[in-house]
Amino acid sequence: MINPTKVGTRGQINATRALLKFCREHGHAPYWIKCLEECLIALEDRNSEAVRDIRERFARAGMGSYLDWFPDVIFPHEDADYVEAVWYGLDGYWREMMRPFESIRQ
Repeated sequence: MINPTKVGTRGQINATRALLKFCREHGHAPYWIKCLEECLIALEDRNSEAVRDIRERFARAGMGSYLDWFPDVIFPHEDADYVEAVWYGLDGYWREMMRPFESIRQ
């Protein structure tokens, strides 16, 4: 079981909110947006088991996976390089904040 003080930390919640906002604005697949919404709720509820289960969905790779996405330029101040850098930056930070859930096994 994960240490309860490491569930729903400010970093985890803020990273999830920022990634969710970016994914919504840039049109990620509805399934992955829903997963991030569920993750945010589980973090806010400090539900480590739900966070672990949701986080596991993101670990898979391949066609149709969460990472199989290239966000479009949406806003006038963006260009493709910027959007790509922000996407990978937000995803990397989120994964770092979610690292405590990687080693949990049932």
